[in-house]
Amino acid sequence: MGYSGGLDSTVLLHLLVSAEVPFTAVHVNHGLSPQSDKWQAHCEAVARELGVPFIGRKVQVCREDGGLERGARNARYRVFESVMAPGDQILLAHHGDDQAETLLLRLMRGAGTRGLAAMDECRALGPHCSVLRPLLSASRAELEAYAGAHELTWIEDESNTDPAFDRNYLRSQVLPALAARWPVVDRVSRAVDNLRESASLLQEVAMDDLQSCARREARFGESIDLPGFVALSVPRQKNLLRTWIRRVGGGMPESAQLHQALEQVHAEVDAQPAVTLGERVLRRYRDRLYLTPQLQPLTDSAAGEGLWRWDGMRTLELTDGWILQPGPGWPAGEYIVRYRRGGERARPSSRGHSQILKKLLQEYALEPWLRGLVPLIYAGDELVAVGDLFVTAGGPTQPPIWRFLD
Repeated sequence: MGYSGGLDSTVLLHLLVSAEVPFTAVHVNHGLSPQSDKWQAHCEAVARELGVPFIGRKVQVCREDGGLERGARNARYRVFESVMAPGDQILLAHHGDDQAETLLLRLMRGAGTRGLAAMDECRALGPHCSVLRPLLSASRAELEAYAGAHELTWIEDESNTDPAFDRNYLRSQVLPALAARWPVVDRVSRAVDNLRESASLLQEVAMDDLQSCARREARFGESIDLPGFVALSVPRQKNLLRTWIRRVGGGMPESAQLHQALEQVHAEVDAQPAVTLGERVLRRYRDRLYLTPQLQPLTDSAAGEGLWRWDGMRTLELTDGWILQPGPGWPAGEYIVRYRRGGERARPSSRGHSQILKKLLQEYALEPWLRGLVPLIYAGDELVAVGDLFVTAGGPTQPPIWRFLD
């Protein structure tokens, strides 16, 4: 469990101990307060007294990582992932008031249905772990009553009262006024449930649209059928893109980015747009729409330095996550591997004459953004294979395997 030492996590710690659930308390020291080290010592002492295994980690918060609050959150989750094993679950002590604050914050930021669904009670963390929030149905007042009844002690973070932070402003100024008139936690919980149903329906529609658009894995990222995508209504296009990006692990793009992406998709046929959407890039080539990882441009110096010796038996690591592996029928030998420098010619084994490599790459439909990264494999001075696209006349019978490790 995430144990900050505050009221919420102290109550959760006590509940888990009372239920005799085996767990480890993880404290992240953000170093943002003069009291940070004292708080860590307090948490460690409480855990020791209760016989709970304890992990404490100090982190550096990057203020440029989306602001102070987001930077702290990102640092915290990196710690959680680093201490978790596959199959582990981390319990966090967010409660109903936190949920109300989250919904209002996202509403003020103009979030869509998925964002307004706020915090999930259970969600994935990385490929093999998950986050649980068992206290979302409880209010802060209920946690305070529980802590008082059990004579629990906790720490108070002075930054939680600073109205300069949006969440603190909502907590001290807005929520009390709302709570004086309505049962906020209950109403927000119902609204979030409704929003979550709507978000789930939108995801189902998007998954159906991805299937109808023939989504498939590409050499670099994934692709869908462009005519099928364009035939969808604009709201469904946006919904598909959001779901597609979330599915491949990218961060959610801003509305302006989605608008720009759709403009580029409908650009002239001979254009080859590349629009950054979160951590991914939307690209168009021929009749396919591609969603790829970020691609670092290969500089002239890097292309010149890209020269490797390869025995044809082991995996060869190229630049930026690309690898070359022997495939079926690929013989061991002494090979030189390099990138294109311009002016190369090649004669595929199926052709009767050589051609300019640039034209061949177009004929073999290699995506334009990958043509500078395709490895050329030489035996001595003779070009024997171009990536996994083709082998040359007189060379091996089958090309090697060329792929990207995301």
